Amino acid sequence: MSPKYIIPIGTFFCALFLMGTVRKHPVMESSPSPVIIDSPHAQSKIQVVFALDATGSMTGLIGAAKEKIWSIAGSLAQAEPAPVIEIGLIFYRDRGDQFITRRVALSGDMDDVYEQLMQMSADGGGDSPESVNQALNEAVTKFKWDTAQSTYKTVFLVGDCPPHMDYRDDVKYPVSCKLATQKDIVLNTILMGDNYKAMQVWKDIAQCNQGSFTQVNMDANDIQVNTPYDNQIAQLSDQLDDSRLYYGSEDEKVAYSAKVSKSKYISTNVAANVKAQRAEYNATKAGKSGYYGKKELLENYKDKSVSVESIKTEELPEEMKKMTVVQREEYLKKKVAVRDSLNKELDKYVKMRQAYIEKDLKSRKAEDVDSSFTNKIYKSIQQQTEKKKIYLKKDAKY
Repeated sequence: MSPKYIIPIGTFFCALFLMGTVRKHPVMESSPSPVIIDSPHAQSKIQVVFALDATGSMTGLIGAAKEKIWSIAGSLAQAEPAPVIEIGLIFYRDRGDQFITRRVALSGDMDDVYEQLMQMSADGGGDSPESVNQALNEAVTKFKWDTAQSTYKTVFLVGDCPPHMDYRDDVKYPVSCKLATQKDIVLNTILMGDNYKAMQVWKDIAQCNQGSFTQVNMDANDIQVNTPYDNQIAQLSDQLDDSRLYYGSEDEKVAYSAKVSKSKYISTNVAANVKAQRAEYNATKAGKSGYYGKKELLENYKDKSVSVESIKTEELPEEMKKMTVVQREEYLKKKVAVRDSLNKELDKYVKMRQAYIEKDLKSRKAEDVDSSFTNKIYKSIQQQTEKKKIYLKKDAKY
C-alpha cells in the first residue's frame, strides 16, 4: 500500500495512482541506441517519470494529485534555457491485485498525461510489501529515455511500503539501481509515512545515483492557494482551447480533434485553480508545443512556418475549404488577432495571480512552505539539473 510517481508533487503523485483504473497506454520500450552528440544549440530537455503506489492506502491523496502535476510542470517550465518537458507515470500495486503495473508513456502533452491520471484510483493492497521492484525496473527500462548527455532524467518513487524480496522471478531493486546509473537516470524517493523497512530501501535507492530521499506524512496535503483570478483565467483558458484550428491529413485532423475533446473533458472536470495552473503552464515556452501540437494553423501561420498557399485545400479546416486565398488570409489574420488578445489578457491575470500567491506564501510559516511536498520535489530537481546546465532559479509554482 504505497504511493508514488511523480512530479511535484509529493502529494500529487500518490494521488495520481489513487485515481483508479487507467486505460492501457501504449508502452514505449527503450532499446540500446548510440550515444547522441549534443548540438551546442540543442534545446535542453527534462524527463520525469513518477512511480506511484496505487494501493488503497493512497486514497486520501487523489485530490492533491490532480492539482500537483500542473504546478510541477509549471515550476519546471521556469528553467533557463526553456526546456522540452516530458512526464510519464507508472502506477504499481501487487501480484493478485487488479494490475501489477500500468504505464503512461513519457509525453510533452500534459493534457494526455493528466487525462489518464484522472482515470486512476487507489485500490488493492492489504499486505505490507508491494511490487516495488517491478515498478522501479519498468520505470528505468520501459520508457523512451532520451540518450543525449545533456538531458536531465529522473524517476520519483513514491510509496509507503517496502518491496517484495521473496518473488523469485523479479528484478531486485539493486539491479535496477545499477541500470539507472548506466542510463544516467537519477532516482529520487519519497516515503509516505514511517515504515522502517521501506525507509531503508528508499534511502538505498536514492543513494545509488545521487538522488534525494524525502519523508512526508501520509496526509501530506500540499499547499494550495485559491486566488480571485482563477475563474477569469479558467474562462480565458476555455476560449483558447476553442480557438485551436488544425490542418493536415484526415488522420491528423481526427487525432487533433481528439486532442481538443480531451482538453474539454479536462476543463469540465477540474477546479478553477487547477485550470489556472494548466493555462499558465500551456502559455510558457515549454508548455506551448505540447498544448498546440505540430499542426495548429494559427500558430504556424503566425510564425510563418506555413503559408495559405502551401496547404492543400483538402488539408485545410472544413470552414476554410470553400474560401478564396484572399478570404483565407483575412480569416486567419482575424483569428490570430483574437488569440493574441486572449493571450494578452491571460498574461495580465497570470501575473496578478502570481502576485497574490507570493503574498499568501509570505504570510505562512517559512518552514511550512519549505517543507511542502511541491517544494521538496522542486528543490531536488533544481539542484540536480544544474549538472546538466539547466538552471531553475525561481521558486516553485503553486
